Amino acid sequence: MNAKTSVVGSLTPYESGQIISRLTKPGSEFQVEVSNKESSSTPIAIVFDESWKIVSWAATHTWQGQQTLEGFTLPEWRNRGAMRVAAALLVAAGKIDTTLPIAVFSPACIAIATSVGCRKVRLYELRSGIWVENS
Repeated sequence: MNAKTSVVGSLTPYESGQIISRLTKPGSEFQVEVSNKESSSTPIAIVFDESWKIVSWAATHTWQGQQTLEGFTLPEWRNRGAMRVAAALLVAAGKIDTTLPIAVFSPACIAIATSVGCRKVRLYELRSGIWVENS
C-alpha cells in the first residue's frame, strides 16, 4: 500500500480519472468537483495498491461551518485499513483538526474519524433531500 496527500486541483489526469470512474457515485458532488478540479483546493489523501491503482481516498471540506471527513474505498479493500490510512494522512498534514467537531456522512466514517483522534464526530444523513444530524 502506498499513499499521498494533495489537493483535488493538483490530481493527475490518471488519478482524477480513477476517482471519477471507480471511486465516486455517478453525479455525486465530489465526482463533479473532481471532474472540474482546476479550481479545487480541497485536501485529499489517496491510497494506492502495489500496482498504483487507487483503492481509497479521503477528503475534507468546510461544510455548514464544520470540517468534514468524506471518502470511498473499493469494496474489495474495505476493512483493510485503507481509508484509515487516508484519514490519518489528512490529520498528519494538519488538514483535519481533531479537537474540532467533524461531520461524517456514513456510519462507517464514525469509527475511522474516532480512530484517527477526532473527539466529536457528528453523523449526518440525507432525509427528504436535506442533510440532518443523526442524534
